[in-house]
Parts: sequence; C-alpha cells; structure tokens
Amino acid sequence: MKCIICHGEEVSQAEVLEEIGVGSYIVRVPLTVMLCRSCGERYYTRANMRHLECVREDIANKRARLDEVGRVLQLR
Repeated sequence: MKCIICHGEEVSQAEVLEEIGVGSYIVRVPLTVMLCRSCGERYYTRANMRHLECVREDIANKRARLDEVGRVLQLR
C-alpha cells in the first residue's frame, strides 16, 4: 500500500493512541491502524471508526471504564 499523502511505501499496521476530547479531558483510545512510517498519516477501517463511535457513546452515557493516567498543567 502506498501513502496517499507522501506516496511513501512504508505503510504498515501499528498500535496508536487516538485522542477523544471530552470537556477539559482527553481520553486516549488504543487502536490498531495502518500507519505511514514516513509522514504519520493514519488509515482507519470502518471497524476502527465504529469502535470510536461506540467509545464516544459509552463516555457520553457514563458507561466507559476510564483510568486516570496523569495530569496535564497549562501555563497561565
């Protein structure tokens, strides 16, 4: 598979953390996607997108099991 952005040929399966914004929080969701090793472009399957939609629904309905993994501070 060739990357449609950079036309590189280093597109392969990779584990990534997709980020979903929820209010002032960021929820990181692990996914396996096709990833261009040259430019970082990600290719999502329908199953990936459906999984992300389900995660969003679970978060909205307070059904998601979330673990706190750190804190982020912002300079004022």
